[in-house]
Parts: sequence; structure tokens; C-alpha cells
Amino acid sequence: MVLQTTDVTAPAVLLIPDISGFTQFVQATEIAHSRHIVEELLEKLIEANSIGLQVSEVEGDAILFYRFGGRPTAEEFFEQVRRMFVNFHSHLRLYETQRICQCGACVSAHELTLKIVAHYGHITQSKIREHVKLFGQDVIAVHRLLKNNIPQHEYALFTQALADEWPRPATPAWSQAEEGSREYDVGRIDYGYVSLAPLRQLVPEPRIEDFSIPGVKVHVFSCEQQVRAPLSLVFEVASDLPARLQWMQGAKDVEMLNHHFNRLGTKHRCVMEKDSYIMVTSGITRGADTITLTETDEKRAVCTVCTMRREQETQTHVQIDGFVKNDLVLRALFALLFTRRLTGRFQASTEKLKVYCEELYRRQRA
Repeated sequence: MVLQTTDVTAPAVLLIPDISGFTQFVQATEIAHSRHIVEELLEKLIEANSIGLQVSEVEGDAILFYRFGGRPTAEEFFEQVRRMFVNFHSHLRLYETQRICQCGACVSAHELTLKIVAHYGHITQSKIREHVKLFGQDVIAVHRLLKNNIPQHEYALFTQALADEWPRPATPAWSQAEEGSREYDVGRIDYGYVSLAPLRQLVPEPRIEDFSIPGVKVHVFSCEQQVRAPLSLVFEVASDLPARLQWMQGAKDVEMLNHHFNRLGTKHRCVMEKDSYIMVTSGITRGADTITLTETDEKRAVCTVCTMRREQETQTHVQIDGFVKNDLVLRALFALLFTRRLTGRFQASTEKLKVYCEELYRRQRA
């Protein structure tokens, strides 16, 4: 381990975007998904960097950014805030429009909020290999500012030290700046702040991409199974892509290709004994007693539709149907080579799904 420390202090911008709003989840699925959601959001905040900020460290649900040199202009700062806020909430919109999972973390993700605090001061840094650690009273100060008397849940706070060279009043076009002051253990800090709520109207509606097979589809196989477990549990298992290893006949691995967990547009590679294929989660419909999950191959030629229907409170009917694009060559190829094999594979898979879900339900009740 190589530690490099310098006693020289230098002026720097310090900025912390902080995510809040998640409750404490109990189930393992919710804990894992909440962690992945926050990780995705932190990545979106880093991608929104437009003023040359460097990442010092990720601190739970927040990031400590810094930039040596002069202060940003008011226009640069407020544009940076706008970019971070819009990136953040644009990503959260996906959990409203493309969500598959019904766990508490995914369902409540849209309630997450963002606040940003920024300061200008003098810092010292040390380096441990590629990692940078910041030190100094101003580093302490910017962290203290996360606790304040601002009434809004979403705001951008900037200290007087940061805004010292800005014209007065320093305020963006989308919100009126207010002033505040608070005594901390590092002394009294004067600051301004703006509500970020008006920026919500700038968050675009997500683009819903169509992953389904175009045109007419032809039915090529079907299998079904009765499962003595609630619909919610069966759906949770069937839609959990890594869990396919527990019940998908012949599956050797499931590789998540573009998302941490399943939602519309998620691609995964299913590695079988002799081959592998990439599937895209292309559709989800929910009714009072029925959930349908559709997956389409990346070439949009073949799809499977898994329909789960509640028959009793603790009994679910599962049916998996296969369809192909209405192409003469493809239909003939399936009839000759694939239909019998796929029917056998999916029938065996539904039998394993039944055993797995029923055992999981039995353990939950024990």
C-alpha cells in the first residue's frame, strides 16, 4: 500500500449530492435491490458531471466530489445542479414505467429524493494507490451542511464562500434563492439555497422501447403446471433471472447483461448445456388474478409468454407458451428441430418450478 500525503492546502470546490427516502427493508431481496438502485443512481450522478469534478469517495448514499482551482460561475453551478437532478429523476421514472419486481425497494424507488450541498474552501489530500482522501476543516464543513434547517426535501445549498464572486442575487431561472445561516462545530456558515422541485417539470417521460416480435406470431409449444403456492411468490421466483438456475432445466448460468435485476428491456444470457441465447424482458401485464411475463430473443424472432393465474389463495396455475415470427422458414425449422425439444425442456422446467416454489413456501410458513 502506497500512502502519499501532502501538508500543502489548496482551494477547491466541494460538492455532495445525497440520496434519501429509502426505509429500512427486512427482506433480503429488498436490501439487495435497494443497494443496486442506489448504485445506479450514483452512477447517473457521476455521469452528469459537467464542471470537471473528481470523485473522492462514495459515502453510502452520497458522493463527495471535489475540484481544485477557482469557483464555478453561478451559471455553471446551477447547470451542474440541473443536470444531476434531471439525470437522477429520469432514471427513477424507469421504476414507474418499466418495473417488473414488486419488492418494497422497487415499488418505492420513485419516492427517493436528492439534495446537493456545495462549498468552497481549502483542503489537503492523501492518495492510497488510486484513491484520494480529502482532509481539512472545509471538508468537515461541507458534511455538516447536510444537516440544516431547510424545509424542502429537495434543494441545492451553496455556501457564501462558494458564491463569493457571483453577481447578486445569485439565483437560477427555475427557482428563487433563499438565504440561511447555522452555527456548527466548525463555526457559523452562511449559505443560500434553491428548491429543486420546479426542475421536476424538466424530467422527460421515459422512452418505451418495443422489444416484442413485429407482426403476426405463430404458437409453437405450450406447457402448464399447478403450483401450491401464492401467485406473488410464484411470480417473484419466475421473474428473478438469477433464480432460473434453481428451476430452469439445463441452465448452467444466467448472465445479467445490462441491468442489475429484471425490468423491461433487461437482457440476460441463459447458458445451457450445449448452447446459450440472449433474451430480453419485453412485456409485463398485471391483472387482479393474473400476471403475464414475456421474454423475446434479441433478434425478435422467438418469444416465451409465462402466464401465472391465481386459482386459490395458495394455488397458482402456470402456463408457458412459445411463439415464433410468422416466417415460413422459421416455422419449418422449429417444427423439424426445436418444438419437441423445447416442449420437453419447458415442461421439465415447470415441474422443477413447482417443487422449488412449494418448498420455498413451506419454509416461509415454518
